[in-house]
Amino acid sequence: MSTLLTLSGTAGIREKIALPDGSVLTVKLVTNDGEVLAATAVLANAGETPFELVVDAVLAPQPETLRLWAMLRTDVGVWGTPELVSIREDLILRRVDD
Repeated sequence: MSTLLTLSGTAGIREKIALPDGSVLTVKLVTNDGEVLAATAVLANAGETPFELVVDAVLAPQPETLRLWAMLRTDVGVWGTPELVSIREDLILRRVDD
């Protein structure tokens, strides 16, 4: 029988700006070779935005090896993770140049 693995976290940016309404945070849970196991999109908050990913535990027998990818899309710019991030690290997004 399969069980579900739930990963929770937060993502934020270093800049202290008010995010416009409709800003969207997208987070993907991926394997080391880039296979997407789970994804979510949520409306972003000012400050850190919480997210939750749920994956079939059979697909993630060693969850500590999984990585995260994130993007925050707003009307004033895009922030993201330039590289895959360990699930143990905070998701601090960097501005992506247009």
